[in-house]
Amino acid sequence: MNIDNQRLKQDRRALEGRIRSMKALLRTTWTEPMATVQRSLLAAKREATELCILRAHLRGKLHLPDADRCKEVAQRRMLDYRIEGPQ
Repeated sequence: MNIDNQRLKQDRRALEGRIRSMKALLRTTWTEPMATVQRSLLAAKREATELCILRAHLRGKLHLPDADRCKEVAQRRMLDYRIEGPQ
């Protein structure tokens, strides 16, 4: 299966930017409830981890010690980045 590495890289960088901006917001003095931002940050971190798992899988490596979870996540996320080619 062919993977769109360029789009994967762009998505990872965009996600990293979102994570940085949320962290910067959470480091300031809170003037309003921040539970929503905290949940968004956690979701973004999970997504970033899944993209790192996919990238490691494509190189034949494991991102986390749990090989079964890495394989499951990589196979699921691979579908989002596959390139349809002639068969």
